[in-house]
Amino acid sequence: MGEGNGIAARVDGGRLWRRLMEMAEIGAIPGNGVNRQALSDEDIAARELLVDWARRRGYAVAVDDAANLFIRRPGGDPELAPVLTGSHMDSQPRGGRFDGIYGVIAGLEAIEAIDDAGAATRRPIELVAWTNEEGSRFDPGCMGSMVFSGAAPLERFEDALDANGISFGRALARTLSAAPDLPRRNGAALPAAYVEAHIEQGPVLEAASVPIGAVTGVQGSQRFVVEIGGATAHAGTAPVKGRRDALQAALRAVARLNEAMTDSNDVLRFTVGRFEVTPNSPNTVPSKVVFSIDLRHPDGAELDRRARRIAPGPFFSRG
Repeated sequence: MGEGNGIAARVDGGRLWRRLMEMAEIGAIPGNGVNRQALSDEDIAARELLVDWARRRGYAVAVDDAANLFIRRPGGDPELAPVLTGSHMDSQPRGGRFDGIYGVIAGLEAIEAIDDAGAATRRPIELVAWTNEEGSRFDPGCMGSMVFSGAAPLERFEDALDANGISFGRALARTLSAAPDLPRRNGAALPAAYVEAHIEQGPVLEAASVPIGAVTGVQGSQRFVVEIGGATAHAGTAPVKGRRDALQAALRAVARLNEAMTDSNDVLRFTVGRFEVTPNSPNTVPSKVVFSIDLRHPDGAELDRRARRIAPGPFFSRG
């Protein structure tokens, strides 16, 4: 207990805040947010800054084939599985300054505080920054952690495209080549434990004036891509009754889905976040609409039950 108190006393809140603010300058957008999407120039710059901080303290730094970034503080027994902590550095297009990155920089502050207190640990402690955790540039999210845990092979994601047609594999290769001096890990040694500090992202704790909470469950997630086809027609001449308007059909579909996903307990999370209209012309009846569905629930059975309402078939295709 005494040693733990000594370590806590070594946590430097000012250093933590300065680093958060310095990192927030990379990809800064109006309103104190950031746009630092996975494997972008901004993500590469953020990685370089984190590596610089780690090397100044003498920590070993490495990456794996998925560009997950690892910073290692050695323990008394190097053969033991490490305690792993961390989060992600990538953001959504209109991300917050603390989402994800807080867990990374807080992890670095924690191992530095352990060093500053002169404390010894039997196990190594590793800090990790996961690749493409958000999934806003490349779908799905959590690619790096899925590869690390063995939930999915890296090859599954290589052909995923961003909005500009750049593949995940191409962006990954570019990110890895930007730091050719980093040792490459072959395979993953699963940790003895994993701890992640994270901001709430929602208003529940803040509304209750509770400063900290412990996670008791994890949101299961399923994503879908829905494509609705119609026929192009001229807005000025095509009679409304004879149109095959893909956008109007999509709006009706979303309205029905909202009804089907109603949850009186407000636990289910149903989001339509992306809408793509073709040809996207103000005087043309849309011929195609593609939209995304992000469905989440902490109960796997309930998640599957709701997902079956978005069934693969003539109109809905699972992504």
